[in-house]
Amino acid sequence: KDMLTKSTVKTGLFKRRVIHVARRFGALKKWADFSNVSLQKVVTSFEGTPIYEEGLKEVFSKDLDADNLVHVLKMIHDGEVELQAVETCGYATPVARVGIERVSMKTDLIPPERMRAVLVESAKARLLNETGNFICTNCWSYSEMIRINDLPDKPKCPRCGSNSLGLLKVEEERALSLVDKKGEKLVKSEEKLRGFAVETAELTARYGKPAAVGLSARKVTSKDIASVLQKEPKLTDKFYELVLEVERKTLSKRFS
Repeated sequence: KDMLTKSTVKTGLFKRRVIHVARRFGALKKWADFSNVSLQKVVTSFEGTPIYEEGLKEVFSKDLDADNLVHVLKMIHDGEVELQAVETCGYATPVARVGIERVSMKTDLIPPERMRAVLVESAKARLLNETGNFICTNCWSYSEMIRINDLPDKPKCPRCGSNSLGLLKVEEERALSLVDKKGEKLVKSEEKLRGFAVETAELTARYGKPAAVGLSARKVTSKDIASVLQKEPKLTDKFYELVLEVERKTLSKRFS
């Protein structure tokens, strides 16, 4: 099954399913169609998300007959079924022709002018649906889990009115430990967490919601997002492109 899954995710059929699921989830606009550029980047951007898993689930339930495929392969292996080569003089067989007609190679492609828009829409949907642990670094009396999309443009602490809200991507219990101790007399791990809170709070105080959106990206640092915000402080297409670029660079460093 693992080998079949690894092979399946490389197919145009799987990519098409992911795109359809992404449209249903609202992660991609319905106008995104296919033409000249590989969709691998788009599909990869959904890895680890419900969209990716649902796409895989639909391929196995609607497009493939995995159980019978394994059964036939076993029969071939055991010699119960014999394979014969058919000379076609370069022409597709009737069965192959049906497959070619039904699964057009165009399902792997998207117009270059729309690739940028598709990637931006994907990033926007993903980042705005992230949830962060926001903690006030001014009074240390407030901590709350909030979906990024639900944030106001200039988030404030409901207790003291400060704009200094740090964003921590940790379990709620860990953030609450800082509130319980009012940010003081902390153990080493809590001191480190406090440092992250203060760093991110400086960005949210200055840039508001765009800072929170950027900080919700994968494996990024406060320094990474500060650089993005200096170039584009608003939630524009350029902002999301810059965040995607930071994510790509971070990912490449991990595997270099």
